[in-house]
Amino acid sequence: MTTAGLPTRTALPDALRRPLLALAIPAAVTVAVLAVRVAGAGSASALDRWILDSSGGAIPYPSAQRVTAKGLGLAGEPAGAGLLVAALIVLCLVLGHRRTALLAVLGPGLSVAVTTLLKPVVGRTINGPHLSFPSGHTAVVTAMVLVFAFVMADRLRLRPPAATAVVLYAAVTAGAAEAWAQFGMVVHYPTDTLGGFCVALVVVPVTAWLLDRVRRRAGTPA
Repeated sequence: MTTAGLPTRTALPDALRRPLLALAIPAAVTVAVLAVRVAGAGSASALDRWILDSSGGAIPYPSAQRVTAKGLGLAGEPAGAGLLVAALIVLCLVLGHRRTALLAVLGPGLSVAVTTLLKPVVGRTINGPHLSFPSGHTAVVTAMVLVFAFVMADRLRLRPPAATAVVLYAAVTAGAAEAWAQFGMVVHYPTDTLGGFCVALVVVPVTAWLLDRVRRRAGTPA
């Protein structure tokens, strides 16, 4: 059906609804388990040390890797994320994805809100008193890429297996890159970044699903 001659696209594409909502459950469990395991800690866990050793350890300074890591880190900062969200909103509106344009604000925004609320509850610290679990930088970058991938999967009219593979590949790639920057610069432990990544995997699909339900109940054709 159409509104004013234009299709009303869902925030969460039909091909992604079941797999991503199902994936949100183990993602939420992962956040909860990690939160319990690292609560009140002020040092790296055995898993953190293993990930650090496997990835080559802390990024040396100065180095080209450090420059790359700082650039990736900017994407998760308020100014950098704000610019990327603005660009994402424009893209969604130009392509006719009005609900996804709203998701581009709510997805990253709520992901950051959840990580901010969890940090004092978990109480894990790094570099002194700085609260670290879960990583807001990793959450917001993953959330933005998820929203972008939703749009691309819908535009390409991918079927469920292909759509899920494309979206998860994009999310994992972006999340892993931001995670490497964060724990490589020793501003987060690796498990902090895993927690942030999983927060986005829960928040974005669930928020998109709720947006679609609210709009449908309000009488907007879908």
